[in-house]
Amino acid sequence: MIQVAVCGVGRTGSEVLRALLDSDPFHLTAAFCSAGSEKAGRDAGEFINRPNTGVLIREITQIEQTLAETHPDVLIDFSNAANSRTILRACKKSRTNVVFCTTGYSEADMLWMTDFTRHNKLGVVFAPNVTLGVNVLLAALRLVARALPSFDYHVTETHHSKKYDIPSGTAKKIANTLAQELPEGADIPIDAVRAGGYVGMHTVLLASDYERLSLTHESFSRRAFVEGALTAAEFVVNRIGWYEMEDVLGMRAAQLAATAVS
Repeated sequence: MIQVAVCGVGRTGSEVLRALLDSDPFHLTAAFCSAGSEKAGRDAGEFINRPNTGVLIREITQIEQTLAETHPDVLIDFSNAANSRTILRACKKSRTNVVFCTTGYSEADMLWMTDFTRHNKLGVVFAPNVTLGVNVLLAALRLVARALPSFDYHVTETHHSKKYDIPSGTAKKIANTLAQELPEGADIPIDAVRAGGYVGMHTVLLASDYERLSLTHESFSRRAFVEGALTAAEFVVNRIGWYEMEDVLGMRAAQLAATAVS
């Protein structure tokens, strides 16, 4: 059984708690909220209208002590980018691997996180969009961009009105993926829409003077993020290194094989 801690118990984090309590391969060992949150001290089960679990939600300021006491195999983070260094330092001491499912990281954050992970021989899955479908979309876009390098590309992302980072981490990932395959200097604009209760939708429009193609991924339930996070958590247990969802789904190896053949 995989022992799991959860950092961030908002809308998506709460869905992760429900999934862990309903899943035989996983066992919830710890849960964390932000410092000063009214959620601190509540039982994780009671918090999501389930029977008590004996796992109390702790403030993130208590993460180092709590991980040392509970010994989780992996921590799933759905909090925010500001917590990444605190999480990694605590996980280094408890030898806990991590699945980061948050967005909003700066370039400096990324450099620090990757260096810290490799230097301390941790296992980390970095997944700014952990949904399985989006990561298959990214693989498909690599093929499309190679086949249609002369087309114009445009990314549009739509999220709920309370999402704070603009553009989304997924939209940036899509644009970066395209940029790796298109001719150097290709312009890939991103439009961001914040409205209502959209969970998340990303559309890539590509067009020439004579035709157009559109690829869209939409998450209409936060359960899509949960399923991806659990898949990543199962993957990273007992591994060392920095991984992304392409590694979790085996797509990076397939891409390398295809490149070697070509």
